[in-house]
Amino acid sequence: MTLVFLLGYFSGNMTIATFGFLGIFTLMYYDNIPLKNLLIRFISVASFILISFNIGALTTFANWTTPIAIGFIAFVGRVFFRLYNINKPGPFFAVLVSAMGASIDIPARQVPVLGSFYLLGASIATIMAIIVHFVEKDPTEPIKKKSIFQRIFEDPGVFLDSIFYSSTLFLAVYLSSGLQLHNPYWMVVSCAAILQGDNLRAVMQRNAQRIFGTIIGIGIAALLLNASLTTLEAIVSIIILFTVSQITVSSNYALSAFFTTPMALLLASLTKDQDVSTLLQYRFIGIALGSLLGAASALLITTGLNFYNQSFHLHENFDKEPD
Repeated sequence: MTLVFLLGYFSGNMTIATFGFLGIFTLMYYDNIPLKNLLIRFISVASFILISFNIGALTTFANWTTPIAIGFIAFVGRVFFRLYNINKPGPFFAVLVSAMGASIDIPARQVPVLGSFYLLGASIATIMAIIVHFVEKDPTEPIKKKSIFQRIFEDPGVFLDSIFYSSTLFLAVYLSSGLQLHNPYWMVVSCAAILQGDNLRAVMQRNAQRIFGTIIGIGIAALLLNASLTTLEAIVSIIILFTVSQITVSSNYALSAFFTTPMALLLASLTKDQDVSTLLQYRFIGIALGSLLGAASALLITTGLNFYNQSFHLHENFDKEPD
């Protein structure tokens, strides 16, 4: 991340840092697997995220297509990442960049340029992943070759889960656009983050923790944004905030949100000047609405599936004759 920010700083183009930063997140898909499989994974993930950004950016020419496009990306991403056991963050970053692309109004000729900045960050992440792979002391875990049909047979619920996931994000995009939120992708991203929970209890915990963490994070962000930081000071602050958020996310999701919120707002301030009070206000509204929508939809689908299962006796088989 430091390399990408320094490239942007010394070239005088902080857009390189902003979109290269997104490419660095590819490193989060690292797993201790054979190098060939690792490289295939990174290329596949980076390509899917880049295509997602391009699709999102192109929807700005016909805004009514944005919910459909992001819903489609969410569905395909959920199916792909789940079937191939590419666990968290899963399709989260594809949804993030597609929503971001749909929120920025740029000429079509600029889309490939921004995509190249993303690829720069993804390339650096891939190089770092290779270094980590050779430094790794534990033996790699081999990956069994399976056909796509075998994977679907072993996980038949993947399509139902993906329909639920994509439908919720479709609604999040529709609502954020209808409410004319500033930076509407924040609501979509917050909803996607909440739905990363493994079960209903985890989703509800994430919902409360994310809203609480965002409140504290906005306070920290207000202090930093009003401190008139230089570009270099903002870069150093972003790197520190990101590092701390990643250290704390596995142990305390709310504590991680303390640092994620000011990091995101500082990153947004690098490329354009924005009114601080408006930025903070809409950040909280977007995060809160997205979190509540994600929690409500998770509760609805879980309750609905339990009711459906009880009503239609889905656990029945032909092993026993009915009494």
